[in-house]
Amino acid sequence: MSLRDRLNIANVTVSRVTKTIDSYGDPVTTTLTTMIPKASIWSPTQNDKRISDKIAKTSTHILAIEYGAYTFTTDDKTVTSGGVAYRLVGHEDNVANRNMLVLHGMERIT
Repeated sequence: MSLRDRLNIANVTVSRVTKTIDSYGDPVTTTLTTMIPKASIWSPTQNDKRISDKIAKTSTHILAIEYGAYTFTTDDKTVTSGGVAYRLVGHEDNVANRNMLVLHGMERIT
């Protein structure tokens, strides 16, 4: 079974919110939603040794995607899957620097 087969959720969306100033000096907020075709959402436990301590301590859930499927920035704010919204927390983790799997901590909003 390949790694891709373990990513069993389709159509997870990530919302990137950017703020700029228009020519009149007014703030303009733009939201870009990107769909990730294959992902998985995990709920870590205290004794889960596969998840880094930094992600497990700050997260209620973890987003797992293939390396290269999406490039996270600090403007990425939320993830939505199956009507449930999560806030992204911390930074993504390229597991073991192997360029296969990327994990990102999340907190459930709704």
